[in-house]
Amino acid sequence: MITFLDNTWQDIRALPLKLARDREALSVIILTLLPWCILIIRKADWDDIQPLGGFFAFVALYWLVFHRQPQKPVLVSRPYLEITVALGLVALWILYRVSEYWNWYTLPGFGINFCSGNGDIVILKMAEMVIVPFLFMVALKYPLHQMGISWSKSAWLVALVPIVALVALGLSHPPLGPFVTSSACYFFDAGLPEEFLFRVFLQTRLEAVLHRPLWALWVASFIFGLTHVPIDLHGSFAYWPEALLTAFTFQMSAGIALGYAYMRTQNLLPLSVVHMFIDSA
Repeated sequence: MITFLDNTWQDIRALPLKLARDREALSVIILTLLPWCILIIRKADWDDIQPLGGFFAFVALYWLVFHRQPQKPVLVSRPYLEITVALGLVALWILYRVSEYWNWYTLPGFGINFCSGNGDIVILKMAEMVIVPFLFMVALKYPLHQMGISWSKSAWLVALVPIVALVALGLSHPPLGPFVTSSACYFFDAGLPEEFLFRVFLQTRLEAVLHRPLWALWVASFIFGLTHVPIDLHGSFAYWPEALLTAFTFQMSAGIALGYAYMRTQNLLPLSVVHMFIDSA
């Protein structure tokens, strides 16, 4: 234990110089923080950047635990075909979100009423973001562990820290019933489908194409933030600066944090639970 703590302290001391020499890491950090700087300049409200501290702590936790472990290589059999399919699924989801919040066109619904009337969205997200890419990868003969499906104890133990913190935050705003119900809905509405499509499928394929893990992480997170723009605009351009800042601060940074954790653990389910509680808490 003493050796581990000593090694960790030495690694922390060496980290600033290591980052200063790593142009890729510096570029990703600057691009991630730039929208937050714009947010501070526009609103001058430090309360708005509190989530950034939480995301930083999340990344720091996963770095502390896993930084000495070798990063598992991403094995992709047909990278360009697979990245095309991944981006196609993202584009289809953006088209659905536009139809949901704008009146440019209307897509048929199923009229399924659960999760506060969001049953159609839950079913469509699970089908498009989980079932379709899962079957696609099964057809390409990927094993389950390359689809982020494993029961790694270390990944679950580390995830317990943010899970407990988020549950405590959620329980601090009673009543209990809506928090429990919304958490269950958010697992299938956001946590599982978004983690599967954006982290398991898209981010890993970008890494195979770009051969730059941190750039793949940033691009996947940028696309993740972009898909939230129709929601943040909510059918009106009246507050478009605030909508874009929300997409590329809070939502994109959530993607960065969760994507970094997936890059280190390659484990889907713990991060799906963390994502669920981020949304519900």
